[in-house]
Amino acid sequence: MVDVAGVGPALVDYINTIEAYPPIGGHAVIKSSSRMPGGAAGNVIYALSGFGLKCRFYTTIGEDEDGRFYIDEMTKKGVEVKYNITHPLTGRCTIFVDSNGERTFFVQPNASGVLNEGLKSEIVFGLKECDYIYLDPFPSADSFAFHLDVAKEAEKHECKVVLNPGYPYSSMGLEKLKKILNHCSILFLSEFELKVLKADVEIVASMVDLLVVTLGRKGSMAISGGKKFQAKAFEVNTVDTTGAGDAFAAGFLYAHIKGYGIEKSLLAGNFSASKNVVRVGARNFPEKREIDDFLRELEWTKL
Repeated sequence: MVDVAGVGPALVDYINTIEAYPPIGGHAVIKSSSRMPGGAAGNVIYALSGFGLKCRFYTTIGEDEDGRFYIDEMTKKGVEVKYNITHPLTGRCTIFVDSNGERTFFVQPNASGVLNEGLKSEIVFGLKECDYIYLDPFPSADSFAFHLDVAKEAEKHECKVVLNPGYPYSSMGLEKLKKILNHCSILFLSEFELKVLKADVEIVASMVDLLVVTLGRKGSMAISGGKKFQAKAFEVNTVDTTGAGDAFAAGFLYAHIKGYGIEKSLLAGNFSASKNVVRVGARNFPEKREIDDFLRELEWTKL
């Protein structure tokens, strides 16, 4: 059995650090550059595999060296990767990070913008083996319909659907988003995405078993069964916020799957995010021993 499967874009991040963003028409000096595999679902699956869960990732890649790099990095972490080649080039995300850790993304969809029925059929066939499936938008006009079909099929196989709608789906509004929420168990939103959605948080929470909202420096909160939970963030020196939400989701899901309550799962998410933001890049997750030690300490904490 597969603990968690992910369905999302394979994006290779090209990360550039700068002192500050220039005004329109100005310029900024790039202090350093690096290349890392990215994409929200890929990041979460990569982290969960590192935490010791059995994970699979479904995606589309190109025929280029970036595609080989992406697959190699995932498989080295123990992730089973199922992919279709749909374009000559793999999806690319150029990221600029300023001295305050704030980042701006420029996405070239390439293969991640081209979905096909072959990938969907492969996902549907594998659902009977999966306990959870994590959905993250592709930069494609076909993404929502693709994920909606997967979510419907997952529900038939009693595979729990976890949705990270991000800005692309949140900006569609609740009326459209609820089509997929009707098949979801867990919904992850950032505070910003909740504002973009323009919906009352209690109404959104009523549509899923568990709503989890990240609040940046204020921590995180969750609503389940009409009950609200909240956890404070860890105070750290933030270097780069790229992937902080993905690190949080991985920490939360790991604790949740291990049977910890919602409050402790929120703290595990905050802990994982705090480890991520102190270094440049999206995949700076805690080691398995670190998050396991943290969770063991929480077992003795009365919340």
